Amino acid sequence: MNTAAEQEVEMYYCIPIPDGDWRDIFDTQAIKMALLHNAIIRGFNSLLYYSGKVQPGTKQLNSFLRYGLENCRFIHHHHDNEETMYFPFLESKMGEGRMSSNVRGHEAFQKPFIAFEEHINVLLKDPSKWDVNTFCQGIHAFMPPLREHLVEEIDTLKSSEVAKYLKAEEIREFDKKFEEIIKAQLDFSKGPQLAYINGDGVNGAWFPPIPSFLVFLIKYAMWWPHSDMWVYGCCDKHMNVKPQFAPYEPPAKVAQ
Repeated sequence: MNTAAEQEVEMYYCIPIPDGDWRDIFDTQAIKMALLHNAIIRGFNSLLYYSGKVQPGTKQLNSFLRYGLENCRFIHHHHDNEETMYFPFLESKMGEGRMSSNVRGHEAFQKPFIAFEEHINVLLKDPSKWDVNTFCQGIHAFMPPLREHLVEEIDTLKSSEVAKYLKAEEIREFDKKFEEIIKAQLDFSKGPQLAYINGDGVNGAWFPPIPSFLVFLIKYAMWWPHSDMWVYGCCDKHMNVKPQFAPYEPPAKVAQ
């Protein structure tokens, strides 16, 4: 069976945004993480939803699968940077092993996630193997442990805990270096767009903190080379959520 049209799609709820003021250097650690984690959840919700809409043997299926691969790469990029930079920085201040539970959380969903990513690569080479039920089952195999991990990780970044061990200036200095490293890693025509089509225009219109001229380039000039992929996001390019995904959104908490 190659279509799942009109059947109810099982999707996942976004994570509530932590209390606090995003302008506060201590509060924003957990808030930013929640916004990033919800972008991940939205990405896979959109894959679940649109998997029943794309047709086998079309260019749209190829675009959809490439979009799926970008969501997988986003997870790799996010977690690799956490393990190589962000967690070691926090542990250098909060104590060795403090982030070990988060690393274990990465490992908990890794095997089914890699299997799903490999399945996408197989489909890109041989689209005749497309089966919507197999595709969705692949997502459901890793999403429950992944979402559980995404929730638990935010708990380790509570403002009160971070403030016990780190000074505001230390965080600002690290954030500046971290942002520069991430920018150097990006292909600006593939990647930053995910932050808008799966972002949070209600709780996080300020995120990601990209200069306005770069935002313009990302949303317009650099949007078009891969615009066939971005149509599958949960939001439009301005982070306005599409109606079918609205029930899974977190409550509005941060005033803009």
